[in-house]
Amino acid sequence: MIKEERQRLIIEKLNRDQKINLLELSQLLNVSYDSIRRDVIELEDKGLLKKVHGGAVANSYLSFKNTHNYSADQQEVVMLTRKAQKLFYNHQTILMDGGTTNFHIAEQFAKNLEMTVITNSLPLAAVLNEHPKIETILLGGTYHKRYQITIGNQVMKQLEHIRVDLYLMGFNGLDPEVGVTLRHYEESVLKQKMAQAAKKVAICAITEKLHTVETYKVCDLQDIDILITSLKPSDVTLNGFRQQGIELI
Repeated sequence: MIKEERQRLIIEKLNRDQKINLLELSQLLNVSYDSIRRDVIELEDKGLLKKVHGGAVANSYLSFKNTHNYSADQQEVVMLTRKAQKLFYNHQTILMDGGTTNFHIAEQFAKNLEMTVITNSLPLAAVLNEHPKIETILLGGTYHKRYQITIGNQVMKQLEHIRVDLYLMGFNGLDPEVGVTLRHYEESVLKQKMAQAAKKVAICAITEKLHTVETYKVCDLQDIDILITSLKPSDVTLNGFRQQGIELI
């Protein structure tokens, strides 16, 4: 079965079921797990779905406002979102880039929270319309339609004049030895600049992204101050990160 046909079938199944399991799909289509995983990553890059632990969901599936009975994957995102709220306080200035987890974190900000959020993500800026006490600054630049973010030299230049209390960084891979990695070069360079503008850098990681490495490096693990996961800080899965001295939440 050729790649285009596999991906068409994946989208058709998502339209019917709203979610898919990678292992079940590989067995159904009689192809390797890695092939299905690469297909899902490519479809996510095109903005056609959202990759989650062990599978993928339709873009509308992770709406916290409309969903009451969470799957295991959703529960992990919900836990990350709730644990991240302890990082935020009044009169703080924070920087947030694009990504599903950051979007949901912003969506769940307390309504009485008074702070400034700087972002290059249009969906994230839009969701903050529901938070009247949060000032939103949208970084201008070249609009990347697929990811709904601004990128390029104009964004980089604006960051030279910004100093924030906290940067919440989105990413694709996190490994104790290699550090933070992404699948796209230009965005990796932009995130390096964002990290330089922050007093502290935090990452919220679903379990699937731990101990994984993608193509382009953003920074070493030592450049990250806080790692938030759905696991307990004492979990053995986090031993390698703990040994690097990062704060675990």
